[in-house]
Amino acid sequence: MAIGKVHGLAVAEVARGRGIASFLLKRAWQVYDQLDYFLLYGSFETDRDLGAFYKGCGYAVHAPGEGFLLERINQPLGIHAGPDQCVFTRWRSPR
Repeated sequence: MAIGKVHGLAVAEVARGRGIASFLLKRAWQVYDQLDYFLLYGSFETDRDLGAFYKGCGYAVHAPGEGFLLERINQPLGIHAGPDQCVFTRWRSPR
């Protein structure tokens, strides 16, 4: 089972708006996809209001405090967020 987590994606304030974060996220997806990972996920604090950014990068954004199950890969586990967190996920398409 191969699952990757995006942790600590940040761009300096003076460099924002140049597409750097979306490029880094896209590249991370390409690397993990080539390595046959099933899922790439991460989370952000709700007060950061980053849902539209992650959706625009191809990720599903879950409601604050909502987690998700790993049943797609036959695992009886889930990943959950605190009430002040939103989780974003991107599953690899079946091959």
